[in-house]
Amino acid sequence: MVSIDIMMMKETQLQKNYSRAFIFLLFTAMAFLSQAQSCVCFQNHFLNDYKEADFVAQITITDLSSNHRMINEDRAQFNITTTFKGQASSPLFIKQEIGNSNNNSNCRLFLKTGDEVIVFAQIINNELVTTSCKRNSFIYKNDPKFNTDNQNLTGTLKALSQFNKRIEQSSTDCTSLKNDTDVIKGIRKLKLKEEQAYFGLYNIKFSEEGNIEFIGVLSPFNKEIDKKIRIMLIKKKWGNCELSKNQELLVGYFYHPSSTYRKAYLSTF
Repeated sequence: MVSIDIMMMKETQLQKNYSRAFIFLLFTAMAFLSQAQSCVCFQNHFLNDYKEADFVAQITITDLSSNHRMINEDRAQFNITTTFKGQASSPLFIKQEIGNSNNNSNCRLFLKTGDEVIVFAQIINNELVTTSCKRNSFIYKNDPKFNTDNQNLTGTLKALSQFNKRIEQSSTDCTSLKNDTDVIKGIRKLKLKEEQAYFGLYNIKFSEEGNIEFIGVLSPFNKEIDKKIRIMLIKKKWGNCELSKNQELLVGYFYHPSSTYRKAYLSTF
């Protein structure tokens, strides 16, 4: 009986030790995943991010090597499905970041062979480069929950690609539009009538003195909404904007029907 009790005590102690070890490993794994995946990406508005990218395309990853030349740099070979902006060829270098940072912006883009991705990349030293905090987006073709997201993103980029030359020649960012609550609130109240209009693109021509000469419509939603947006922009109090040589600012308001909180109105994105 004594030997049996001792054996039972040992077995109980082993179970306790195993449980402690399992819990420790579980928390370690959770901490690692949290460190690697929990991050915040601070992005510009969509139109400016599109302008800053040298290459925007839908691609399929055909080969991937991690830590290619240095730690946290991946090298991806790919095939191009659709090009929306620029010209580029394989490979794509992905600058990954893991660990903690002051603003929690260290992120990793988890890719694997066969993934279809909308990639926003820049050409740096003749190499195609992206980071996990660019507007790269996975295409989930076999999941019906993402059909609307896929159609909205590819539809937006296809329509936007028609204005590539105009976008490159004009300014797309202006401090006067940042945190412009009056215009944003006004635009959010507008209801779309055509869901196929993914965005409205408006060109504002300034004089050398900084006054508005006119506001045009490059890509319309519809006459009613376009008129209301132009009136809001005309009535707005404008500060100084850093403009290109032609003194033109492009403003885009994007509609995302797949979003639960931006479904029924226009919004900067």
